Amino acid sequence: MALAKKHRLPKKDISRLFKRGKTVRNSFFFIRFLKNNSNCLRVAVIVPAKTAKKATTRNRIKRIFTETIRSGHFLEKSYDIAIVATTNIVGKQSKEIKRELEQTLNKIFV
Repeated sequence: MALAKKHRLPKKDISRLFKRGKTVRNSFFFIRFLKNNSNCLRVAVIVPAKTAKKATTRNRIKRIFTETIRSGHFLEKSYDIAIVATTNIVGKQSKEIKRELEQTLNKIFV
């Protein structure tokens, strides 16, 4: 299931985020983030075709990211974030990806 509309980052704000935002890198992905004025988290999940050739793999990775964000306590934070997957994520177990994402988001929001 997708994130609620208020938690999705529009395309016009994605370019602003990539110009002004800060970056946190991980072995599976990197996150661009920027504080926003709204009182909710807005997320863009990006899995390039170069990262995973099959659409089913890309969609699985996106579902893992959105599920982790929705199930955690992250939606109350007032940030814009873009999660971009790298080639190292292909073939990893969902538990491992979830753990890495939670650890990285906790670093950002502290």
